[in-house]
Amino acid sequence: MEFALKASCDEGDVVADFFCGGGVTPFVSQALGRRWIACDQSRVAVAITADRLTRQVEEQTGKLFPVPDFTIEHWGVYESRRLAAMPPDHFRAFVLKCFGATEEMDRIDKMNKIERTNHVNLVNPVNSPIHGYKGAVPVWVGEPDQKKGVTAKDVESFANAIRKTLRYQQDNLRDGIMLAWAFRPDAVEAADRLRKLEQTELNFIRLDMIRIDSPRFREHVSALSTEHADYENFLTFVQPPRVEVGYKRIAPRTYKFDVSETAILNAGAKIINVQWDFDYGKRFSSTPGFSFIRGKNKEPALQVQYEFPAPGTYNVACKVQDDMGGEGTWTGEIEVE
Repeated sequence: MEFALKASCDEGDVVADFFCGGGVTPFVSQALGRRWIACDQSRVAVAITADRLTRQVEEQTGKLFPVPDFTIEHWGVYESRRLAAMPPDHFRAFVLKCFGATEEMDRIDKMNKIERTNHVNLVNPVNSPIHGYKGAVPVWVGEPDQKKGVTAKDVESFANAIRKTLRYQQDNLRDGIMLAWAFRPDAVEAADRLRKLEQTELNFIRLDMIRIDSPRFREHVSALSTEHADYENFLTFVQPPRVEVGYKRIAPRTYKFDVSETAILNAGAKIINVQWDFDYGKRFSSTPGFSFIRGKNKEPALQVQYEFPAPGTYNVACKVQDDMGGEGTWTGEIEVE
């Protein structure tokens, strides 16, 4: 690999490996002073590559001055806890794009450019419960926090906003879409009541409630699949494992660690890899030999033993990856005797 890179590019050039596996290409590129882009569909491959590069940076610069000279981005698989930390307006914009919808402000701007009129019947986009449009259908997006389910009040507010639109008043458009992590029973009942009005009066609204983490949300992405590319699970939202570590002293400076009590929160998922850093600093860097550990049947090892070099206080970290793309980390301080 070193010979190939030296022969094909110069120092400072960019090297790309879109199937990086264990990270040999970015590792050698880093050592030779090349910039690099590395990709892989496996969460484990990404974790091992990042771990390998972190150790390389630490060895080159010294642990006192770690250099964060690379970043990790996960495309197509998103951790719900990171989304929960987003500002609501950023979260809504992200969800609308994922759903193939446009933002309300963009729609207002386009209509003004086309018609050059003052749309007095449009709701103020700053405070409007209408956050975007899927074609001509208004879309509402819930909160980033998964614990905040949609309420009946949210349903009524969105329905009232739809009634004020020009399409409702002039074109008899009665549909709306609500996107959220969860819908409370009172919200579902409120939507059902609005829909049943279709049988008795013209004030009805048909609201389609779609969970953000459901297959329906990513239908437009899945439809892009071909015999050469499968996008069925491309746009998924995952929960990180809740990593639980138990440990006990079994000999002087030797401890046994166990992660078998770890809770995997993604339905149907299982642990596929465990990494250990027995000298954890500001950035995770697995201890040599503890990055990809397998048992007799090539299953991930949930129990490991480690002999610390000397008595003292150590910060220990453990990373767990599941086969749905979730990754969680545990850290703890251990007094080694």
